[in-house]
Amino acid sequence: MAVIPVKIKLPKVSSGTLRAFIFILLVGITIAFWLYTQLIINHVREFQKSAITTQKSIYISIINPLSADVSGIDSELIQKGVIESPFPIIFSDTDNNPVQGRWRNVGIAPDDTSEASIKKLKIIIEKMDRINPPDSIPNPTLIHRTDSLTVYEMSPSKNLPVAVTDLFGTPLYWRNIDIGPADSINIIMKIKQFDTEPIRFNKENEPSLNFCGMSVYRKWPLIVAKNNGDPLYWKDVGVAQNDTSSSGKTRLSAQMRYMRPRGIVYNLVTENIPDYDILLFHYGDPKFLTWIVWLPVIEFLVIFILIVVGFVGFRNITKAEQHSIWVGMAKETAHQLGTPISSIDGWLELMKTEHNASFTPQAIKEIEYDVKRLTRVAARFSNIGSRPELQPIHISNVIDEALDYFKARVPNMGRSIILDSHYNNLSQIMGNHELLNWAFENLIKNSLASIESKDGKIIITGSMSKDFKHVILDFEDNGKGIASAYQNKVMKPGYTTKKRGWGLGLSLVKRIIEDYHGGKIILLESKPGVGTTFRIILPVVK
Repeated sequence: MAVIPVKIKLPKVSSGTLRAFIFILLVGITIAFWLYTQLIINHVREFQKSAITTQKSIYISIINPLSADVSGIDSELIQKGVIESPFPIIFSDTDNNPVQGRWRNVGIAPDDTSEASIKKLKIIIEKMDRINPPDSIPNPTLIHRTDSLTVYEMSPSKNLPVAVTDLFGTPLYWRNIDIGPADSINIIMKIKQFDTEPIRFNKENEPSLNFCGMSVYRKWPLIVAKNNGDPLYWKDVGVAQNDTSSSGKTRLSAQMRYMRPRGIVYNLVTENIPDYDILLFHYGDPKFLTWIVWLPVIEFLVIFILIVVGFVGFRNITKAEQHSIWVGMAKETAHQLGTPISSIDGWLELMKTEHNASFTPQAIKEIEYDVKRLTRVAARFSNIGSRPELQPIHISNVIDEALDYFKARVPNMGRSIILDSHYNNLSQIMGNHELLNWAFENLIKNSLASIESKDGKIIITGSMSKDFKHVILDFEDNGKGIASAYQNKVMKPGYTTKKRGWGLGLSLVKRIIEDYHGGKIILLESKPGVGTTFRIILPVVK
């Protein structure tokens, strides 16, 4: 018996499809390898940065340059946490001149300050900065300067204990404290029995002062004046502390004249004012990391070759997608602009032919409305191209605004459609009013298009989720519905059942809800001949 060979018919695959599949597979493998390499590099660099910048951040968080320990870069915290780190590091001034002896692990001894070494350090700094941007750190210093100050007080009682110190806690003045002159170093310990937090004054290039014993009282008028009589610090005298206007100075001068015979007046002498320099510290990668860094270069070369090979095939796909999107956006733009422009054009023609003066205010009002509509359209498209600004809003107001827009136009279509909404104590959400209004308009417009009869209904309901963390909105209509075979495509760009549609409405809604507002839109239910319900879920304001 002859054996009849059985031919197995395999599905036909075009060469273009096969090349695209191979290209995508190779690119995926290369990208995965590149990501893995980058993960290793990033872990090492993160460890490096944490070893350096964490100590620097702690230093800045606990030290105020206006009241800092003048050791600055020589402090033990910076010495052990930053300078003695196991990574290449160089400290410099803002002009990238290395600070003497402040470099490690760069192949140059810390005590080598020869001209050749300094030149080499500058070259290393340039290389470091290309890999890791330099960070800055304040280096506190003191400027010796004697300042004579006069203090005017209106104390609630002249018997209350008071002490004034400079930024280091050195007593400058005290009264009503039971302590001898030889024990002045313990004044602050004494005053803490009456006051937990001093009132601090400081300004750039001015002496810093701490007033102890005053903060426990609600009001204690005080003015500190310079030797020339200009007010330096003040509180509780009816003038804002940042008011440096001529009228403010006049009122302060009047207050000092009033306080001189009635209050307590005394002089202070300070010896130093705080200042600080800005230093940069530059850090590089360990040697073994430089070897790993070359791996992504090789990977990028491979990706580049693959991109060149597959460019022709993907170019056609990209062009087709771009063409569809641009045509859709162009039509959407024309649709959005067409109605207000036509309205403005009509009103202008009427104003040319109508000679009744009472008609002009109405025309101006309508044109203003259409101009506002155009402004809204421009705002919508500008928000689509950038990250929109979100703010707390009542979502019901946005929905009702969209409903009102269609309620005024449905009767002109010769149809009787019920547009209604119901809400149940909705919380505020973080949203962009214009974009959400646009999304809701698109949903309502789709519902209107799906209602083929003259009569119909569109009902929007709003409620809270069980955990009260989300607002739930249901858009329900009794239109023709969507067949089950197409329900998973309705959100994709380009899909439409309209003869003159361009398939951007629901995809635009999805982008606005999910990408810009962190929400979710789903096709909750749709039955042909019965209707459709879309559900939108949006997070409430935290």
